[in-house]
Amino acid sequence: MKITCFGSGVFSLAIANLLSKNKNHQITIWTPDETFEKKAHQENKLYFDGKNLEKPKNVFVTTNIEEALKDTKAIFLLVASPYIKDTILQIKKYYKSSIPIFIGSKGLLDEKPYFYSKYIKNALNTHKTAFFAGPNLAADLILGAEVFITVATKEKSVFDLFVSLVPKRIHLERTKEERALELGSVLKNIYAIGAGMAYAKSPFSSTIFSYLTECYKEYIQILYYVLDYPSENIYAGTLGDFFLTGSSMSSRNFSYGRLLIKTKKEASIFLKQNTVEGYIGLKSINSLIKKKEKFPLLYSIYKQTYEK
Repeated sequence: MKITCFGSGVFSLAIANLLSKNKNHQITIWTPDETFEKKAHQENKLYFDGKNLEKPKNVFVTTNIEEALKDTKAIFLLVASPYIKDTILQIKKYYKSSIPIFIGSKGLLDEKPYFYSKYIKNALNTHKTAFFAGPNLAADLILGAEVFITVATKEKSVFDLFVSLVPKRIHLERTKEERALELGSVLKNIYAIGAGMAYAKSPFSSTIFSYLTECYKEYIQILYYVLDYPSENIYAGTLGDFFLTGSSMSSRNFSYGRLLIKTKKEASIFLKQNTVEGYIGLKSINSLIKKKEKFPLLYSIYKQTYEK
């Protein structure tokens, strides 16, 4: 089966590597990065963040979207959030509505319909979408960790396909609450910035985990505010991801939060050199949650980030 992964960031490479464990799969990575494609072909390596991964024999790299989508049976969308719209518009030229799309990109649009799953369904005229998240570091996936992933989809056949594509060490759970999982995936990056800020003031693990517990409570309140329905949402892709992302001291979100407390000048330099998804999420969530002052933790991160 041919499977196409859109994106050449570390998480996309981790997913592609995971899918390649089934030697009957042909994995195609699409990237706009011609240098990445050239090195993959010439050196048989997949480069990311100054590191490299040996390219599996059944993994191919292309910058040509038509080639990437030809005869594919499943799509994994794993591009960075600023490139979602542009990528979808390019996919639309060659996409068939029968092809399932598994969305791993984390973020929100800054205008309605806000949520990627809804936007993609409308733009591509398909219902075969699933949003997935979990407490998974890309390096752990590459090294063979046994992990849990939450898959949000209303289509059982799409979930069943996901189950069939990944090794058994990947434990999957399903929810139909797509927007709740998507919202959690944005907020966990934002709150991870706050965790970095909290740690800069009080450098103890106890501080971080106490803080993240309160963040998760606030996330449930935000669900009521944004989606207008009750949900405990105790999933690997929400609760687990909150604690993993918010306590990973090497993460870009956490590092940015620590720098914000130290000096905004260094934080600004860090932003120019790195993609900080929580910072991007703060911008996009501004349209969705207009009364941020109703949520003190979110509001404090917003003020600390944007106030001069």
